[in-house]
Amino acid sequence: MKRRDFIRTVTAGVGGMSVLGASGQDKAAANKTLRVALIGCGARACHALLPNIVNSGIAEIVAFVDPDGRAITNARKRVKKFRPDAQVESVAAFGDYRDFYTQMSGDVDAVFIATPNHQHCLPALLAFRNGIHAYVEKPMAYTVEEGRRMLAEARTHKVVTQMGHHGHSNEGARRLCEYVWAGAIGQVKEVYCWTNRLNAREQPLPKDSACPKYLDWDKWIGPAAWRNFTKGLHPAGWYSWRGFGSATVGNMGNHVIDPVFWALKLGSPESVQLADFLPGSEESWGLRDHIIWKFPKRGDLAPVEMHWFDGLKDGLHFDDSTWTSGGVYKYIVKKENQNLPPKLVELEKKYNVDLGRCASILIGEKGILCISVFGESLRFVPDSLRSSITPPPKTIPRIKGSHQLDFMRACQGGPAACANFDYSQPLNEIMLLGIAAIEEGSGKQLDWDGKTGRFTNDVAANKLLSRPNRKGWDS
Repeated sequence: MKRRDFIRTVTAGVGGMSVLGASGQDKAAANKTLRVALIGCGARACHALLPNIVNSGIAEIVAFVDPDGRAITNARKRVKKFRPDAQVESVAAFGDYRDFYTQMSGDVDAVFIATPNHQHCLPALLAFRNGIHAYVEKPMAYTVEEGRRMLAEARTHKVVTQMGHHGHSNEGARRLCEYVWAGAIGQVKEVYCWTNRLNAREQPLPKDSACPKYLDWDKWIGPAAWRNFTKGLHPAGWYSWRGFGSATVGNMGNHVIDPVFWALKLGSPESVQLADFLPGSEESWGLRDHIIWKFPKRGDLAPVEMHWFDGLKDGLHFDDSTWTSGGVYKYIVKKENQNLPPKLVELEKKYNVDLGRCASILIGEKGILCISVFGESLRFVPDSLRSSITPPPKTIPRIKGSHQLDFMRACQGGPAACANFDYSQPLNEIMLLGIAAIEEGSGKQLDWDGKTGRFTNDVAANKLLSRPNRKGWDS
């Protein structure tokens, strides 16, 4: 059977699929079903993305891509859970996304990329060069250079994009913007962000071991520097390790900081500084971070100083009573053990409130607003502030359905996806600059020129903004 005939057979088994691309290049009518490929079929893809794709009513999965054969098997089972009649055994499967693009680029409209962070850029660039739309999990890029390149190529090829910080589709983030833009709390000069999540390790990576037969380790490593297989990295331990994950701020920052970035129109910072840091084991990210970004005046908006806090507060030891040392995701067990902003502790005591374990506060001239981690809820401090403010009108378009559905509708020629790269790349760059400050490690203020994409007072630190790809994985 010829390849194209095979693809037609596959798509017939799971639904007819075609799309009117937002690039203006018609692939078919806008009311046809999207042909979607899942690149990276692990837990995030199967439990958060796949259900919304399959249940959308406008998309069908035509390919699974993952170097772990078990992940593809699990993905097929997940599709069956939501679509018992789907002929998932016929859906194409690949261990290498380069092979996938070579063989199927003309038969796919959009990809969802849920690989480890170090593998976000290259599959996205290959999608763009083939006129394929791309949804990329957060953080959209591993380095500043990658992020800027991804945005540039997405614009060049006029494709639809979305970063997977799903809170951007929620109501609370929109209400925060509308209240701030209406002047409800006046000028904001201070912002504090914190999380109970911790992507780090106290113990070193397990020793190298034999790679299981179901995994192609070379494909998993991809463009990153080579190292032998270890159980500490796959399937999800990579979050906590340099070279693969992106520290706690890279994992959670796009969620926590996003509503603040949006409401205050932050744009590019003028500096970043690592104010406090507790190292983890060798190769691990830090066990405690305090990062400060300074943003210049933006039109009529005052300069802003934004703080990020994560990890265990000073003076406590990492043990089973203070943090969850097992499992994929690490958390500080109790809020009183978290490395919290002193300003937050002061405000909670003053107003007798609990503002959460993972959130942001915007301190304005007239009051304080607190937004939850995924932009789901908005709180006024003090509580009496709410009754004194006339609720502003709802001026920002609301998203009906999931963050993934918002992307897929854009792929069919609808409104631009709300977290497209034009919005999300500058947001993600803030996290990447925080990571660069962690890696630079001196604690000094690093001055940043957003136009050139370079630090101006530390030339050596500019090496942290990019990384060489392993031979054979050049982008």
